[in-house]
Amino acid sequence: MVIANESLTLVPRSHNRLHSVPECPGRQEQGLATVASADGSAADKATTMSNTNFSAPVFALCLAAVTALSPGSPAVAATAAPEQTLAIDDKSAWDRYISIRRAMENGGILPEPVSSSPTTPMEPQTPTTSIADSEKDTPPPTDNAPPAVPPEETPQRPSPEAALEPMVYTRVPRTHGQHTVTLRGGESYTLHSPDIWDRLPDTKHVFDGFNAPGQLVYRDVDGSERVLYDCMQREKPCVPLDPAVSLDGSKILFSVYRADRLRNAYLSGTTLPNQQLGSITNAQLHIVDVASGEVHPLPQPAGALDVSPTWLPDGRIMFASNRDPQREPFLDRITPNNRADPRFYIANADGSDVHLVTQHEVSTAMHPYLLRSGRVAYGSQWLSHNLPYMSTNGGVNWPGTLDNMWVVMDMDYRGGDMTALYGAHRASLKTSTGRTKHTKALHFLGERRNGDVCVANYYRGNNLGLGDVICWAPEPVGIEGALPRFQPRKLYNVADWSRSDDNPSFRENGIYQGKIGYPEGAPNNQLLLTVGRGYCTQVSGSVTGFQNAVAGQPGKLACDTGLYLTTRIPSRDMDDLTLVVDAPEWHEFGARMVVARQVDTPALSNTSDGSCQLASSDAGTAETAPYKPYHFNHNYRVSANNGGEIDGLPHSQLAGIRFWEVIPNGSRRSFSNFTGNRLRLLGDTPLLADKSFKVSLPCDTPYIMAGIDARGRVIKRDQIPQSLRPGEKRVCSGCHLHSRKGRPYENSEAFLAEPVALTSATPVPVYERDIKPIFARRCLTCHVSDVPLMDYDDLVWDQFQTSVTPERRLQVSQSSNEKRRFGLQRPYTSKYVNSMFARESLLYWKAANERTDGRSDATYSDDIDFGPPHPTDITDDELRILAEWIDSGATRIIPN
Repeated sequence: MVIANESLTLVPRSHNRLHSVPECPGRQEQGLATVASADGSAADKATTMSNTNFSAPVFALCLAAVTALSPGSPAVAATAAPEQTLAIDDKSAWDRYISIRRAMENGGILPEPVSSSPTTPMEPQTPTTSIADSEKDTPPPTDNAPPAVPPEETPQRPSPEAALEPMVYTRVPRTHGQHTVTLRGGESYTLHSPDIWDRLPDTKHVFDGFNAPGQLVYRDVDGSERVLYDCMQREKPCVPLDPAVSLDGSKILFSVYRADRLRNAYLSGTTLPNQQLGSITNAQLHIVDVASGEVHPLPQPAGALDVSPTWLPDGRIMFASNRDPQREPFLDRITPNNRADPRFYIANADGSDVHLVTQHEVSTAMHPYLLRSGRVAYGSQWLSHNLPYMSTNGGVNWPGTLDNMWVVMDMDYRGGDMTALYGAHRASLKTSTGRTKHTKALHFLGERRNGDVCVANYYRGNNLGLGDVICWAPEPVGIEGALPRFQPRKLYNVADWSRSDDNPSFRENGIYQGKIGYPEGAPNNQLLLTVGRGYCTQVSGSVTGFQNAVAGQPGKLACDTGLYLTTRIPSRDMDDLTLVVDAPEWHEFGARMVVARQVDTPALSNTSDGSCQLASSDAGTAETAPYKPYHFNHNYRVSANNGGEIDGLPHSQLAGIRFWEVIPNGSRRSFSNFTGNRLRLLGDTPLLADKSFKVSLPCDTPYIMAGIDARGRVIKRDQIPQSLRPGEKRVCSGCHLHSRKGRPYENSEAFLAEPVALTSATPVPVYERDIKPIFARRCLTCHVSDVPLMDYDDLVWDQFQTSVTPERRLQVSQSSNEKRRFGLQRPYTSKYVNSMFARESLLYWKAANERTDGRSDATYSDDIDFGPPHPTDITDDELRILAEWIDSGATRIIPN
């Protein structure tokens, strides 16, 4: 259906997987290398130094309760006074370090005797900034980041027996001791710190490539341990990962990752001694009875990778799997990862009656965690449409670091009512000590005993899945956070002495402090953390350079992960932690407490007839305005954030909502477009008189929404697919209303209205079949060679304007490099086409003979102009088809 006219008559209608992309230079946290601007503000220039701190995604059109976003009202949390960092001499820091490492028992590492504090290595070059300096030098944020919650002033340090409960964790061998290797030139070299190249699972090493084999270990409160699942002596290597404890505490559900062989780490032509899991061949769920130790594998089809499980309130289980293979969105300048991305399934506890429940996850979704509210939080990688282009990695129209693009979502325990919890708008966090944290890969979740949700925040690939841990008090369901950043109001960082960027850990008096991750709630409202002590990164260095970097550390420690308990939150330094287990021969990580839990079983919103319905109580109320002003050729930051609308158009032009079905990708790419997936049109629904609506949609079918004007042209859009579970009724209370609740559904016209049925999909326009013939009929008489209308790539994918005649090129910088001088950034992919809106595309303007973005050529001096009048004899129907082609992704079918 389309909106036919202003009266809204309904008319029926019959990498990293980056390819050759350099890493972003200056990947350091704000405050470590900040350059003040002329007006004294350092935040913006510091921002440009990191490819992880640009805006990020969610333009859910009507996502208030739909895609989980919505609290209202400005931030209210009390501002904590910055803590004073005490100067500590080298000897006291050294003594403190030794006391931590020795702890009480359990194989704590004893550093080699030294007569003085460690020296600072010269190679590779690393920042020498201390924690105190980085905090002191970081300017306040420029867009009113919510303050961190006040620190807990008194550390709680009970005995381990009183502080802990039984737990389960994974351990893999830590590579240690001396090893002789052959360097690229043929000379022999003895490694003293091979653990620098050890790896643990993260968003880059999802299924393999981490240390192996491994063991799943149960640890009792008295420190005694027993191995629940042992991969150390098996014929083929494996690692047991992702333990999840049943709600009664009697069983542990976990996954065993298997490969045919181990492989060695490799760097700069040198084969290293670190043994890692080779290419994965299988991952299978198992359940172990804690009391008896009996292990039962769950059934699965051949070739399945079943991982990261959790228990549900009704006794069933949820897990990630590749059982219904799909590939991530096929997007420009992004090399596919060549794996079937996992989505979530629900099954009975014995592995029977398996159902896919997250058809909307078009990329990877993993590690669901059952919150005490009864909802399931999880990590989701957002790679749809313009979301990967929220930063440029220093290029033109380049995507950012894809494996850092993970956010925290949640859903109900049947897999419905998806909402965004944290990170969907990629805003930074101001900590209690003055540092600024930027969101990267938000992955590996836990929950404190007071209900605060916690997640690790780390830079993918080089840092063992470790960085910072960020926590927040949950907002009401459907509320994401306060304006303008849509962040939870009570958001805080757990330990400022840790860091989450792609660099070695902070040094204090020459000693590398380490990084943290894998949060798990512990007694006394503390957290059990996986702590990597030492240098703990593999970024930017040679074999000899890495060894020199840690040669002066105690015990020549490069990185050793173990389990530690906080005694205060925020933690002020490593002395706040109590060691639980950290043996020098193992990496211990990913612990869960083996205790019974009380969780809610929240009521689900259902239809009376089993159909799937989506409604909005008030799409006329919106929070869609970008939090940064329009800045031509810099709008990639907001177009991949809360910027899914056209600058210059009032929200009052919203007349209806359009729905497209999202087609999952197979292994072979057969099309080109902006969205990364092919779309099919489900239809349009007009807004009712009070701006509400109600539609019925196909169940278990991914869809995406857009807001349209009275002529059916998109003026607002979502970039995140959603889906509805059978019988689900989902209600949102506004248009991208993420900071507050809107009008009650019962007070809207939609509440009593019959839903508009949009359950059958039809093809969208494609270039060869629908668009080229229009150009041939209406345009070629005048535009034979000056506009590349008959060449799809030159028309749509010409970000450097090479197909634009020289006199018509728009210069965007003074660079001597021609590509940078004329290079257009997202949302533009060429001078003629805007990847978000036909109404912002010069191609559409010329066809319509008017500028249609609500601005004039005089509004901005540096953007694309409409120019002189351009009369055409194009028909209204042809103009509609052209707009629908651009708005649906400008698709071209690639010939076989």
